[in-house]
Amino acid sequence: MIWVGLAGLVVAVCCAYLARTANARARAMESTETLPVRELKALHEAAAEAAGPGHFRYRCEVAGQALPHKNGVLRSELENQECVWHRHRITRKYEESYRNGTGSSRRRRTGTEVVAQNSSTTAFFVEDGTGRMVVRPGNEEFIGAEKVLDRFEPHTGNGTRLTLGPVSLDLGGGNGTLGYRREEWIVRPGSRTYVHGEASDAGGRLALGAPAEGGVFVLAAKSEEELLRAENHRVLGYGVGSGLAALVGAALVVLDLLH
Repeated sequence: MIWVGLAGLVVAVCCAYLARTANARARAMESTETLPVRELKALHEAAAEAAGPGHFRYRCEVAGQALPHKNGVLRSELENQECVWHRHRITRKYEESYRNGTGSSRRRRTGTEVVAQNSSTTAFFVEDGTGRMVVRPGNEEFIGAEKVLDRFEPHTGNGTRLTLGPVSLDLGGGNGTLGYRREEWIVRPGSRTYVHGEASDAGGRLALGAPAEGGVFVLAAKSEEELLRAENHRVLGYGVGSGLAALVGAALVVLDLLH
């Protein structure tokens, strides 16, 4: 019983951490001003005149439409869809045999492993009617991106190769492979976009991206209000879960010690 109680306490700690993280993201978004692009650029110009270029750093948010950068639209790697951002993941599903705890019999179980994944890092624009701001997504996930592919392909036994542009990947397919699940997400040109991060000209040109010294960075095809609502629901859910898990875990540990 004590091990169940300790597991409950571990769950409580994990839920508390997740609640704290969600709360930090929500408070960061609430306390940061959403600026028109024109105003943000005016702040940058004033700072450059006062201190010179390359020193501007400002936590802010912009919201508008996502548009392709100067080199034009991107193409997603699996579905070849036009987009300004894309991400894919390929997951292998397999079956394997194992012995039970006593080693007296063999059983079979299924599992999964990610064999390939990637997201685009190419910059794009966010336009809000007052101007365009360059956004550098880095490796950040785009919340609310459109899922354009979710397909499971059974393994045929002849191996599987995947071609992504000039790169060809061998996905394996040895004994036990049941098949592959392919998923892809994109953000189309013109999609509404919200970005919370840090505007900086450290790279030679004003752009919005992840804070240089760490902190909250959000890319979303949703409004700030939708994001705040979701984060506050997470805070409540994880908070309640943490309290219940801590209560049950502590009770089980005490009962075991008393016995």
